[in-house]
Amino acid sequence: MIARKFAELLLAALIGLAAAPADAAEKPKFLFIGDMPYYDKFMKDEMKLRQFPRLKDVIAPEIVKPKYGFSFLVHYGDFKGKGVPCSEEVFRDAYKKINGLLAGSGPVFYTPGDNDWTDCDTPNDLNPKRKMVKAYSELSRLDLLRQIFFIEKPIELPEKWQYQRQPGYPENARWRSDNVQFATLHIVGTNNGRIKIKLDDEAFARARVDARDQANLDWLEIVFAQARTENNTADAVIITIQADITKPEGKGACTDGNPGYCHAFDEFIAALISHAGSFKKPVLLVHGDERPYCLDKKFGGKSALNLWRLNAGGDYWYPLDATVVTFNVGDAADPFSANGLVDKTKEPEVGCAD
Repeated sequence: MIARKFAELLLAALIGLAAAPADAAEKPKFLFIGDMPYYDKFMKDEMKLRQFPRLKDVIAPEIVKPKYGFSFLVHYGDFKGKGVPCSEEVFRDAYKKINGLLAGSGPVFYTPGDNDWTDCDTPNDLNPKRKMVKAYSELSRLDLLRQIFFIEKPIELPEKWQYQRQPGYPENARWRSDNVQFATLHIVGTNNGRIKIKLDDEAFARARVDARDQANLDWLEIVFAQARTENNTADAVIITIQADITKPEGKGACTDGNPGYCHAFDEFIAALISHAGSFKKPVLLVHGDERPYCLDKKFGGKSALNLWRLNAGGDYWYPLDATVVTFNVGDAADPFSANGLVDKTKEPEVGCAD
């Protein structure tokens, strides 16, 4: 009798496990990092030198722990502070460190930040006590950045990833993982590179911004078209950029009469809301650049109630940490949640201040 009762209980338990919903640990989790380290071996005089060992000795070892099994990592730019030289040595050192974060177990997708190229002509980061480091043409740094990060050793992935890069703009990528459509777009701070142009012809530099803006809009359209592929529609879309597009350094449309201090992101915002509204499934925009660490559920307004925005952790979040995004499949009310990688209790504020 006892043996029979035990067998019945065991069978019931097994049936219950089979019928139970997926545990939270089984939900797709994705890792994002950026805005760090702003200070490293190239700035030995800085108190904030602690940022480099924090990334190297605490965050990086945590990333590769087998219990996570991250298949890729997304870096949303600003791998250095403005006061760090924009030399080829620094760029190659950053490339090596960024691409080593997963220890070869998966690709690292990186989208540039303003500190990484467009601010290279004004590298003082507001510290009057530091000797000014060499300034570089920002366009020359962008060309070098593309060469080192995206052309010399391009990422090669299995066909199932559906991985593609945009011709002429190799930093813009798209791929599919856990049936989530991912993409990176090159949108940076310093008003998307429209202001503080010191060592390049301003008209030419802004013409390149215009071309990049159009390329971003074209890529965004392709990304959502890929997400809606017949018989293979994605469950969600996650897009990563560097800039906080809610904080432009100007007003009005960007025109010949107002090319710099305009709202550099309004066309992208409008396009994103339009595409997200048509897609209807969950869409998340991930970025860094500014504070606070927050998850905005109302970013898309009434036109795209399914569009969320995550201002991920960065330099302003101390101790430094990476951000883990969980896709809560089937949860229409809260499809995305986030927490720190090292400090798992660190969750973003609900709602971002205007």
